[in-house]
Amino acid sequence: MSNLALDLLVDAGLITSSGKVVDISALSDSEVSSRISQYSNARIEMVSSEVETYHDSKWLNALFSTSSSKISRGKLLSSALLYDSIMIDDPLVSSSSTINYEKLKKGLELFSWAFEMVRAGYIKIVPISYFNRPSNDIPLLHSDDAFRSSIPEKIHDFIHENATLKSVVQDKNGHMLVLKEGAEISRRTALNVSFKNDYWNPGVSLYLFQTLENGKTTWDKEGFLNKEKFEYWAYQTINQSMRARLIGIYNESHLASVTGHTYVTESSFESEFMAMSGDSNCSTGSISAKFLNANDSFINIDSPKTILELRDKYSVAFERFNYSLQSVTEELSGIEADKFEKKAENLFHKEIMPQVDEIRDNVNSISSSGIKGALGSLVGLSAAIASGSSLPLIPALMSSFSAGLTEGFPAISQQQRLKNRPAYIWHRVTKT
Repeated sequence: MSNLALDLLVDAGLITSSGKVVDISALSDSEVSSRISQYSNARIEMVSSEVETYHDSKWLNALFSTSSSKISRGKLLSSALLYDSIMIDDPLVSSSSTINYEKLKKGLELFSWAFEMVRAGYIKIVPISYFNRPSNDIPLLHSDDAFRSSIPEKIHDFIHENATLKSVVQDKNGHMLVLKEGAEISRRTALNVSFKNDYWNPGVSLYLFQTLENGKTTWDKEGFLNKEKFEYWAYQTINQSMRARLIGIYNESHLASVTGHTYVTESSFESEFMAMSGDSNCSTGSISAKFLNANDSFINIDSPKTILELRDKYSVAFERFNYSLQSVTEELSGIEADKFEKKAENLFHKEIMPQVDEIRDNVNSISSSGIKGALGSLVGLSAAIASGSSLPLIPALMSSFSAGLTEGFPAISQQQRLKNRPAYIWHRVTKT
């Protein structure tokens, strides 16, 4: 899939045929703009047909959320030992009409660094976030019930119990500043919405209390609200924030589904409400499925060359490990909650840890052959895999307004979400 991206970058004169970054500092601004526009336009034009013609695979693959996960080189290398392929967002393509020089440079460096892994199909770089672009067809949102109907009943209380609202003020230069002060204290006309135990890459979720007068919206930046009006508005902003969040999850989890990948989030908050919204016939234990918890037991790979050699030389071992991860999720599916933890622990030590040790030994054998950076510090890796919940909140949420906001992808069917793979994965990879 991403080999086309590499070919387009070469054709646009942004990287060489061997994957080296072209010195864009030697080019004029207009020439750089022309080259990146050529790549971006071609990528957007072709990506939909790529997705439609993509063939599913039997292996465990991962699509990293653009909003609730953070991509780093170390994380990609470590994850390449877990997943057959990893799909990440294209840093050079977005719904914005501009890209700054620093982002362009970092994006090209990522393509160059991952060049051989992309060619091998281990990393797929796709403009995921482009499909989450805001729709210009709905410039003003309105709801008669403060967007209450946009939030699935099962997760409504959990979301509001975990919401944190902070006051926001504008300084003399027009910058919006998030205060430590809880928004309910002064009840200002600007606030920031966040959630406990959450990781959300876009950062601040800012809302303004605006009024509509003579067809124009106005905001009183020095204003304060009475308690009743503030509480209603605050309730609405939490619903609006989560509504936008669910739309993004809908788009990305569907893309994951049709391309044979599993949606990956690094937000424990997000994974918990997704588990809560799952099929009511599944036990709590089988949904949360925290079977993979290998703290200080995994390996940090510092070189793409090591991954390429490891997966080539020990392909059978890698495939066996990948298959075991899927097999364990299937075996845990439907287990009674009171038996789940013990069963998960037994399966982990019996099926997973021996193969982790085998992979570590394989890496050691490669590192001794002279590849630099082959074996680094240990990595603490933990993962919670949802083993088969249908997650009906997403199709239910989107049924009322999917046409206006998510024209990029059709609705998700329950059958598409249960193709012998986990519905989603929460995991975290950190160096110790």
